[in-house]
Amino acid sequence: MDVEEVRFEEALKQLEAIVSRLELGDLPLEEALSIFEEGIRVTKLCSQRLSEAERRVNILVRNADSATGELEERPFPVTSIDSVRSLSEVEACAEPSRSGPALSPAEGEEEAGEGQ
Repeated sequence: MDVEEVRFEEALKQLEAIVSRLELGDLPLEEALSIFEEGIRVTKLCSQRLSEAERRVNILVRNADSATGELEERPFPVTSIDSVRSLSEVEACAEPSRSGPALSPAEGEEEAGEGQ
């Protein structure tokens, strides 16, 4: 089967089987290395599929300018998602007037620590 035709779920199952086989520890060294190399190849494929999916994700947001509050699609802000901690921050990233999450990482840590 061509690598381009492999679905993410199939590749993930294959990777799980590879890990299980290696965890048994009963393989000769050369066979274990060969299986490990296959695992690396499948891991890269899974990572590629996830990256492709991430680029395709859009956020539905309510259009504040619309009298009916219609939903509209906006691209998911990939560059700022690492610091996002809640759905409201994701929504704030999608607002045209904002370029980043609603809270900076420092503010989010302070807020999270206040309730403890």
